[in-house]
Amino acid sequence: MASSDEGMSLGSKYQVFLNFRGPDTRVGFTDVLFHSLTDTGICVFRDDEEVRAGERIDGSLQRAIDNSRIYIPVFSRTYASSQWCLRELVQIIANTSKLEGEKEILPIFFDVEPDDVKLKTPLYHDAILNLEHEKKLSTEQVDAGRKALMEVDAIKGWEVKKYKGYVDVIKLIVEEVMKKLKIKHRSVTENLVGIDDRVMAVNELLDVDSGGVRLIGIYGMGGIGKTTLAKVVFNQLSFHFGKFCCFLENIQLKSSSTNGLIELQKKLLSEIGHPERERSIDEIDYGTKRIEEALNKKKVLIVLDDVANNKQVKTLVGRNTLYPGSRILITTRNKDVFRISRPNYHILEYEMEVMSSDYALELFSRHAFNKDSPSDDFKELSREVVSATGRLLLAIEVIGSFLFERRQQIWNETLDKLSKAPHEDVFGKLKISYDALTFEQKQIFLDIACFFIGEHMMYAIYMWKDCDFFPDTGLDVLVSMSLVKIVENAFWMHDQLRDLGREIVRQENPVNPVERSRIWIDKEVLDAIRTKEMKKNVQALDLYLGDKPKVAIKSEEIGKFEHLRYLKLVSGTFSGNLANSLTNLSWIVWRNPPHMFFKPANLCLKNVVVLEYSNDACIGNSKLQSLIKMAGKLKVLSLTRCRNINKMPDFSGCPNLERLIIESCHNLRKIGGFIGKLESLIDLKIRHCHSLEDLPKEIENLLNLKHFSVEDCPRTRFPDFVWKLKSLRELHFDDRLDSWGLPSSELPSPDIRLNSWELPSSIILQNLEVLRISRLGLIGQLPSAIGSLPILRILCLTGTCISEVPETINLLSCLQTLELMRCDEIEELPTLPTSLNILKVSSNSLRVVPDLSNLTNLVMLYLSDNSGGRQGGKIYTSDLGWIGRLSKLNQLNLRLLNVLAPCELASLSQLKELDLSNMDFRPLTRLPPSLLNLGLHDINSTISLSSKLENLSQLILSRCGVQEIQLNGLLLQNLSELFLNGGESLKRFGLSNMRKLKSVSIDSCPKLVEIQFAGVFESLENIFFGWCESLGRLAYAGEVESANELTIEEGTLILLSRVLYKLRYFILLGCPKILQVQVLGASESWLSFDIGFCHYLRSVRGISHLKKLKRLYIGYCDELQVVEGLDELELLRELVIQDCPQLKRLINVSNTKLPDKCRVRIRHGQRYSGAHNNFRCCVFSYKNYKVGLNLLLSLFLLFSSPYLSMDGSAGLIFLLFAYSHLYIA
Repeated sequence: MASSDEGMSLGSKYQVFLNFRGPDTRVGFTDVLFHSLTDTGICVFRDDEEVRAGERIDGSLQRAIDNSRIYIPVFSRTYASSQWCLRELVQIIANTSKLEGEKEILPIFFDVEPDDVKLKTPLYHDAILNLEHEKKLSTEQVDAGRKALMEVDAIKGWEVKKYKGYVDVIKLIVEEVMKKLKIKHRSVTENLVGIDDRVMAVNELLDVDSGGVRLIGIYGMGGIGKTTLAKVVFNQLSFHFGKFCCFLENIQLKSSSTNGLIELQKKLLSEIGHPERERSIDEIDYGTKRIEEALNKKKVLIVLDDVANNKQVKTLVGRNTLYPGSRILITTRNKDVFRISRPNYHILEYEMEVMSSDYALELFSRHAFNKDSPSDDFKELSREVVSATGRLLLAIEVIGSFLFERRQQIWNETLDKLSKAPHEDVFGKLKISYDALTFEQKQIFLDIACFFIGEHMMYAIYMWKDCDFFPDTGLDVLVSMSLVKIVENAFWMHDQLRDLGREIVRQENPVNPVERSRIWIDKEVLDAIRTKEMKKNVQALDLYLGDKPKVAIKSEEIGKFEHLRYLKLVSGTFSGNLANSLTNLSWIVWRNPPHMFFKPANLCLKNVVVLEYSNDACIGNSKLQSLIKMAGKLKVLSLTRCRNINKMPDFSGCPNLERLIIESCHNLRKIGGFIGKLESLIDLKIRHCHSLEDLPKEIENLLNLKHFSVEDCPRTRFPDFVWKLKSLRELHFDDRLDSWGLPSSELPSPDIRLNSWELPSSIILQNLEVLRISRLGLIGQLPSAIGSLPILRILCLTGTCISEVPETINLLSCLQTLELMRCDEIEELPTLPTSLNILKVSSNSLRVVPDLSNLTNLVMLYLSDNSGGRQGGKIYTSDLGWIGRLSKLNQLNLRLLNVLAPCELASLSQLKELDLSNMDFRPLTRLPPSLLNLGLHDINSTISLSSKLENLSQLILSRCGVQEIQLNGLLLQNLSELFLNGGESLKRFGLSNMRKLKSVSIDSCPKLVEIQFAGVFESLENIFFGWCESLGRLAYAGEVESANELTIEEGTLILLSRVLYKLRYFILLGCPKILQVQVLGASESWLSFDIGFCHYLRSVRGISHLKKLKRLYIGYCDELQVVEGLDELELLRELVIQDCPQLKRLINVSNTKLPDKCRVRIRHGQRYSGAHNNFRCCVFSYKNYKVGLNLLLSLFLLFSSPYLSMDGSAGLIFLLFAYSHLYIA
């Protein structure tokens, strides 16, 4: 059986799939990992193999494996004893092999060695043999399992035991998963004027610190700044809601497309932490119902931007009651949107008025004069222009940018045009700037408005250059006129300007799309293709056929678009002879053509300059060769996930090729010497091609190559010829070891003399700006010639065996980033250049902590001797007093064995993140109050901190050698997360007045006897107590009338609801001194209750107080006899009881209030004499089973009675008939 987040169906599209052996790690490590991932908003599928029935992986589980993006197998002692673990691993390997680069495996070695997984020891080797002998797996399945284990072991992973606890390693795993999934954030526009008062007003209406539910509606005309205001408010308040936030932009536009509202519903559910609910949505009413279910249980912040009608609001937030504390913010041009009747609350309105004259003039001046006020001779004219714009934010920005450095005559003409446009005609005002553009600039503007918002700019520029649109000049003009913005090399455009561009195209022929220049709506594109007339006006098409993948566009149909220059086709294909079609095509994007459905012959690419193929299993070597042999103008070729290409065909017929991107072509083995003839090539990127062998020497002839990248190609050796590429600006040669964040002790230790190399003594690459090499094979000294690279900005040699950094590195006056992580041959550092912003160094050979006082521009510093807590140290020079001079430091990580922690840390006023390990903490008395995150590890001496860390949000304490820790909320006013791990000597731990604390995790503190809570913990939602073998009680100071009430006997763990009244998740693991757990007082917030490996626990009482409990797990509690109050849990959704052999009575089927749909899973050993030893179904089926069992028993007694006369065979037949019907039920 698979378990996952509440309500999630097995077929949903997960992000992460956890594969593990249940009895080994489910309660404990895997559970903590699961919740750590889900708490960050990641959608996780958690497999539980030991309760599964059947012989095969069923369809829903197979879909979960297929749809997951990242796989995390947790290798434990009995992993290989499970046929299910191995079967799933085989499927995981198959998936990652098929979709190389799209899916990844991140293995964890829980309590085993990598050699065990490699089958080099008896542990896994013998376990697999037993599966074969017991006929649980066939010989073929055994062979596949062995192969899968060998393949996954070749991937770098985490060995848990080397981290001395779960917190550190789980944090690294979560960070790595977040990197892989590329979690995004929101940005706002620049030049914000007069917005502070508006933000304050909306925040007061929202009042997130108050209870209840609030819906706020911002209304006003288009272009007035509603979306900008909503974004600023959202960014300010989102931290109050964690992952349960969603900003839905452009609802009016998106809802007008096919299934647009359904897609918005899915996005909303996904972003507020319910991706499991969105997969099954196929119609609006059902989607609304799922949203109502979700919003009834979570405090959320949702922004609905640009809503057209109240139906859209009802569709996206439903009609039911929202969870207390929720906030909904709506922006609209139509005030009638707010006429919605909802129970208990209504929409508070905020009218977005035009800017004041002073603010409008200031904003206009910033764009027209590049300062806060107009020039003296333009003051009066500026006021008139501002007045004529109607003081609309967007119009001010666009018109002001248009008038920048223009003659007064142009100002007068513009003022005249503005005065003639109706006051409410925003398009009319904006079109003044559009009309001032040249023909070519208009084409670029319309292309962006219709196709390229959010897209990278590079490929479009190639097309525009080919069309003689002069994009360099054109984009400068569009940006300077505020018609387009470029954010991180991607196009961005205000929705009013986007609508203006699309309306201009629509007006080319309001009735017949075939007569327009651009078509982007799928239905209109298909209709245009099917019409028989010539389409002389159409220049660009964008067609998505995801729901019609086998649609084939005939050559005679596409041939009628004789002036087509841009074509994007997703999931469709062509048929017929295209030799004379698409002759003017400049850019083609072709994604996901249907397998075995590739029909076109002689596709004409003679004028194509950009060609993109992706997810194409049909294109092989010869097909690709035939397609591009005539592409003489081709400048960009991108091949992604083209699985049938094993040898790159000859591209010498493309002499103008400038950019070649080859990614995730996992069967590609060879690139021919022809590549040396591509004299125009400036960018060569090869990524995730795991079969690619050595690169051809002819690459050295690419004298114009500027960017050269080889990433995650493990068979490819470092090419010596790169040092001859005189134009090179960026060089990346990386096997991604640095992305794991592992200490050097965890990396493989091959003989580096095999396949090793050194950097040459002479490096004459005067244009090199970025040098990244991360390969163990790199040995020897970094040559002194490195100092001759005058504009080098980034130098990263992480994971190499470089032994020495030369003094000449100080000559690199432009160097900003230096990374030497896990460079374990380095003993000391020379003087480094003062230009550095980021410095990361770790080496277990480090003997001298360098004086870095000259690096006053550092914002991030990481120094480590990779000691890992070992006794003794190699460092003999260790004064860190200079650190107080690094006033710009924002992040600091020091891991230096027995080195004195510098008291000068307190003077670092900009420090936000501090992590200290293995150090002598005695001098540390004060820390900077600016800290947000603090980690202290391997504390072997008492620390007395007098600092008031009022901004601190996260505190991590691990491997503490002290006996007592008391934390006071008066000094830690904003602390929200606390992790305590590996306190070998800790006996007492106390928390007081922690009003903002949300999560507490206390793990692996074997001598900890007591945890004390003082005060009310009004924000505490998550508690984890694990593997504290001496823990016997919780104490509550000053919160109860009689302390004896809470300490009736040693070993009673009282959970006091009036202290922990917002608690949602509670986990107690591996605490054998706990004999009884009792909940006192009602709680409306508690959702999940987990107890495991408390072997002497006898009773769990008072859980009937947990009115809204959704999940109850109790496992491996050998002495447990009583679970009191279980039958009162009316909202329970999942009940799991595992290996509790003394638990005689569980569910009273005659009067239980448990919902019929509650999932029940019971698994016990042979000693258990109660319910079914391995029962997995819902409460309704459990009731039927028990009733049927009692009926059979009664019938048996009846037939055994001497007073009943029945033929023996007839009685037996009757019993068998009854039992068969019970079994079917």
